[in-house]
Amino acid sequence: MIKAIMLDLDGTLLTSDHKISDTNKEVLKKLEDKGVKIFLATGRSYDSMKRYHKELNLTTPAICYNGAKIIYSNEVQKEYSVKKDSLKTIIEIAREYKTHLNIYQHEIWYCENVTNEETEIYKGISGLEPIKKDFDLLDEMFSTKVLYIGENEKLLKIEKIIKDKLGDSVHTTFSKPFFLEILAGDVNKGTAMKNIMLEEDIPLSQVIAFGDGLNDKEMLVTAGTGVAMDGAFDELKKVADYVTESCDNSGVGEFLKRYL
Repeated sequence: MIKAIMLDLDGTLLTSDHKISDTNKEVLKKLEDKGVKIFLATGRSYDSMKRYHKELNLTTPAICYNGAKIIYSNEVQKEYSVKKDSLKTIIEIAREYKTHLNIYQHEIWYCENVTNEETEIYKGISGLEPIKKDFDLLDEMFSTKVLYIGENEKLLKIEKIIKDKLGDSVHTTFSKPFFLEILAGDVNKGTAMKNIMLEEDIPLSQVIAFGDGLNDKEMLVTAGTGVAMDGAFDELKKVADYVTESCDNSGVGEFLKRYL
């Protein structure tokens, strides 16, 4: 029996124009009425994802920043941020390799260049507005997560450099080929899901998780049933139990209708 569904947003629950399809809404509402708990787990900030949480009338914990921040319905928050020394190294690498970097503090998105193509790409996806900030002048030296934006080949090189310099003190992953995300060492969607299921007293074997990015990998592997979207990273499809239709074809809802 399935008791919980964990859903990534972009490329998974949301269509390519960032909406929840009627099919997905209807199926999720029917399952919720039967007692199945619905959770959203995204790389987005809380400010960027909360409208979808409200649209679905969810009261379950909201998993943001790939698990680096969890917001509960009683407004309790848990945050696991990238700390000072690691962040300084990440900033130095971004500058050395002339790569766009985003930093997040207290739901504020900071970047040093707010007019370039990379910023416009992220604005279009997140619906947020950035604040221009010299990273040397940050009042606090931490970031809920850190996001590099650039060409995949370049980001793969940067990922290797970060791993060589920082080791297990940070976790690296890709939500899209052009988004390299850096989190604190033990932080990922899978760990967040595991902890929340313990709180909810739901066995992981009774969880279905859906995703499309490498940042969903731990979540799909940890859940009893992992479902990758059509169009997901090939590496994710290899570890998934099933592959469903694309986000634009309501792959989440169509799979759940067949499976449940």
